[in-house]
Amino acid sequence: MRCAQALGVIGLLSCPQAWTQEPLKLDWDWMVSASHAQRNDSLVWAVAQDDEQQQVDIGLDLQSRWHGWTASLALTSRALYRSDEQAKETRLTLSELFWQGESTLAGQTLDITAGKIRLDWGVGYGYRPLDLFLPYRRNPLGIQVEEGAGVLALSSYQELGEWTLIATDSAWGRSSEAQLVTQNEQQGIGLRHYRLIGVSEIQGIVYYDNVRRGLVGGSWVSVLNSTWGVHSSWLYQREYWQYQRQTEQPIELVKQENAAQFLFGINWANPEGHNVIAEYWYDGRSWNADEWQQILADATLLHQQGRSPMAFAYAQGYQATNIVAHNFMLHWTWDSGNGQRFGMDNLTPTLDVLWSPEEGGWMITQWINWQAYDTGSASLELELAARFFGGETDSAYANLPDSVRVLFNLKGKF
Repeated sequence: MRCAQALGVIGLLSCPQAWTQEPLKLDWDWMVSASHAQRNDSLVWAVAQDDEQQQVDIGLDLQSRWHGWTASLALTSRALYRSDEQAKETRLTLSELFWQGESTLAGQTLDITAGKIRLDWGVGYGYRPLDLFLPYRRNPLGIQVEEGAGVLALSSYQELGEWTLIATDSAWGRSSEAQLVTQNEQQGIGLRHYRLIGVSEIQGIVYYDNVRRGLVGGSWVSVLNSTWGVHSSWLYQREYWQYQRQTEQPIELVKQENAAQFLFGINWANPEGHNVIAEYWYDGRSWNADEWQQILADATLLHQQGRSPMAFAYAQGYQATNIVAHNFMLHWTWDSGNGQRFGMDNLTPTLDVLWSPEEGGWMITQWINWQAYDTGSASLELELAARFFGGETDSAYANLPDSVRVLFNLKGKF
């Protein structure tokens, strides 16, 4: 409450004339998602009652902007229909509530951001190491609500660069009660510098919080010519939480030291609308192939001993931001803004292939999007998506609870 009052005072002091000039703006977005899942015979997930599952979810999102304030509310109803008769869950989430304005200090103009906001400095398509405050999901299939963190940021802009001093509290955006998520709730302070050098963009970040106990990271994005570009990002942190095998119990969350993350990617595009991105990334906080093979071997032994509930404890390893340490992704899309696709206007096909080269697991996702209409103020989009999981029998992706997920989504705005 005190925070809200303080933000209100800041808004009153910083933009007094706007109170009578700026109208309230509302944006409504909605989505209906129907999914079908084919269950998988996994070593670490409990056996489902049915081999298949159907589910319908709905979501409504409202974003409002007024006098420097932005608020986002998300209403979701999950399992509105579900074939296994699981109870429906309806939730109202305040995704964002923040104020942005400017003030002058010692002759220097500062941009101010205060409140709950989704802040994303990451570089990359399949993964972004520099999503420092909350690990936002990349390319989800169905309805996904992403909350912001508590942020107070002061930014100073120069001709080709920016300095930002920031303090955050990620507990403002808890979206899960999972142990790994709650243990990673952090409060910290840091400094970021961004600069444009020719056709390249670089940024560097130093940050200290009560979980990682210090980190340093950076990114580089460059345009090579009209069709090719490259991007990379990296991060080192002193401490992190990781699930580890134990002798007295299957798994335990323990504090580890020294972890690095690295991503490198290339992207290509042509005038016909084809876009290709190839990326490799490494996450030192994730289990490698040897660790996964040992985990799955332990789970097999527990099943043979009649102790299956203990084997299911290993499923907590899937809470990690990256399931495996080494990842390679190939992304292709054909932009619908460049003519007809398969005899239809406004049709955009997309394909993602995620492969774990160390352990042989993979995930393949395809989307077909059709923009039925878009007037600027209102739109309707139809999407058909499918995600397939597989690989070697002792790979992490082959032991996920689903082998196939197919979704039909209707979404739009008004």
